Amino acid sequence: MKRILITTAAVMALACPMAACAAPAQSYGQEAQRGDRGGDQHTARRDEDARQDGQRAGRDRRQDWRDDRQDARWDERQHNGYYDNNRWTFGPPPADRYGRAGFSLGYQPWVRGQSLGYYNGRFTVVNYRQHNLRRPNRGYNWVQDDRGDYLLVSTRGGQIAAVMIAGQDHGDRRQAWRDDRRDARWDDGRHNGYYSNNAWHRGPPPRYARGAVLGYQPWERGQRLGYYNGRYAEVDYREQRLREPPRGYHWVRDTGGDYLLAAIVGGLIAEVIFSNNR
Repeated sequence: MKRILITTAAVMALACPMAACAAPAQSYGQEAQRGDRGGDQHTARRDEDARQDGQRAGRDRRQDWRDDRQDARWDERQHNGYYDNNRWTFGPPPADRYGRAGFSLGYQPWVRGQSLGYYNGRFTVVNYRQHNLRRPNRGYNWVQDDRGDYLLVSTRGGQIAAVMIAGQDHGDRRQAWRDDRRDARWDDGRHNGYYSNNAWHRGPPPRYARGAVLGYQPWERGQRLGYYNGRYAEVDYREQRLREPPRGYHWVRDTGGDYLLAAIVGGLIAEVIFSNNR
């Protein structure tokens, strides 16, 4: 009996230190797991922020967007203005605007008729010949913004007369763009003309046109269909709910779905109605 008691006491004496060591080890393992989970969550948040930043930086320059982050701060690579109570202003906001209700940074694409405002005089004036642009009218200059797009602006006031998106497929047929790819080939679904010797021509370039740059330009009143006269499908104004054309004119529809009121003889355009399809 005495031996049994001695043996039991010895076993208990050895078991207590082992249990004491096991408890901290188990606690450490749980803390490590929590730490790993916390690290994973931090990494996930960091990756998500980076993904969102990448999406913001890669947005289409023809679409406006708001930066909904609460800690957002001005970044010229992403923003070009801000909203204050739904009023848009180009340029960086004053420091006291941050944190106010109804305030958010964002981006808005340039459109004809706008004024450069804050950016007037800050964009680089470019030589239209070197950039294969059409010659500007008197009192206007071509400038290039920080994203590489071209704006035809008045020297007084900075009002925008034309916008040309550089090296992008057109998403909005109200804006011109150039196809800067070296291997670009004519595509009726993308192009409607080309630049040659700083002049714009409608339709595909002839084979002998060296240095021609393919592109797209929206239709405007006063232009002529040129190459496209007789190539666009005539439409019934009644079926399309268009106004009755005056004598000598008819409604035609281009490949992008836009409606043009053009003279039957000569193709002079009197009206343009852009389709909502893109």
